[in-house]
Amino acid sequence: MTLELIGPTFKPQNKIIESVCVFFHGWGSNGDDLISLAPIMSNTLSSTLFASPNAPEPCPANPSGRQWFDIMEREEGIDKPIASIRNYISNLKKAYSIKNNKIFLFGFSQGAMIALHYGLRETENFGGILAFSGSLISPQRCSEVKNKTDVLLVHGELDEVVPFQEMQKASLELSNININVEQHSITNLGHGIDNFGISKAIEFIKKKIN
Repeated sequence: MTLELIGPTFKPQNKIIESVCVFFHGWGSNGDDLISLAPIMSNTLSSTLFASPNAPEPCPANPSGRQWFDIMEREEGIDKPIASIRNYISNLKKAYSIKNNKIFLFGFSQGAMIALHYGLRETENFGGILAFSGSLISPQRCSEVKNKTDVLLVHGELDEVVPFQEMQKASLELSNININVEQHSITNLGHGIDNFGISKAIEFIKKKIN
């Protein structure tokens, strides 16, 4: 059975919704985390709806948090939430009459892993995939990639959770299969998102929707 994803949304300043940014939170967090970026991003992206679903599984290490998959079973578990995410995206498309090329997948940490894994396996291009402090799970499965969605990778060089080298590996693997990758390393940042990263996310999305 496909679990239905729910979570907070932030509607744009303009009543007309022209694009959607879907946030995928990190392990042990929930949709309330990244939706906090929406008011900041909406100042520039005034016609973008922001949606932040909660991951389908409870996180055993944090009773109030969620997880997209068991971190001890990344290779086996990363496919588990795909059907639920696909259904969530489909519902957004129907509700707001939005096409794939106006939908942006913005993930942090485990959410970045999911955004890359799911987003590149759909038959249609998305507007873009924004992966912060994540990694490319199962690079040996790159033959499964079905589209050429542009990717933004952002990673702190001092990341103590997901090593900075994971961004470099992901960039190389994606470039090898002709995915257009924009990457930014942040010198004094650990495992997190800072103002520089937010500004690059806004620039990336704005460039794609104009």
